[in-house]
Amino acid sequence: MGYSTTEFETLYIQCFPPSMRLAMSLLHDEDEARDVVQGVFLKLWESEIRVENPMAFILRAVRNASLNRISMLDTRDRIRQRIMLDPPPDDFDIDGRNKEVRSAIHRLLTPREQAVVDRIYAGGMSYKEAAENLEVSVAAINKNIVSALKKLRIYFKTGKS
Repeated sequence: MGYSTTEFETLYIQCFPPSMRLAMSLLHDEDEARDVVQGVFLKLWESEIRVENPMAFILRAVRNASLNRISMLDTRDRIRQRIMLDPPPDDFDIDGRNKEVRSAIHRLLTPREQAVVDRIYAGGMSYKEAAENLEVSVAAINKNIVSALKKLRIYFKTGKS
């Protein structure tokens, strides 16, 4: 049994400001902090649980989600740096590689995973924007991205789907 709308609104009003301060102190970016905090509240709203100490629960969830976001952003930065440091060989067929990736996306991923990958990577949307666009939770976006990338990683490492 989750929270009623009124209870959740009260909880949100009480816990949102300290949650944003915590996320900002860790992420140093208001949009990223807002995405993290909104994701925590969304997850709590969608769950059927009631927590004994909501402030402590939410702050811990915001801290963990912020640290996960930092890790994800660091990974993206490392990938970008690696790509920039190792230019492709002169004979690298970028168009052929793009066709190969698009083909693998079409063959290996579910329609939902394809839609999520399209919005995040081709459309440049944040997880929150993609969730709103597809009318699903941020957690669902994350789950689909993880699943899609795992399938593609396996395929391109082994050549097997």
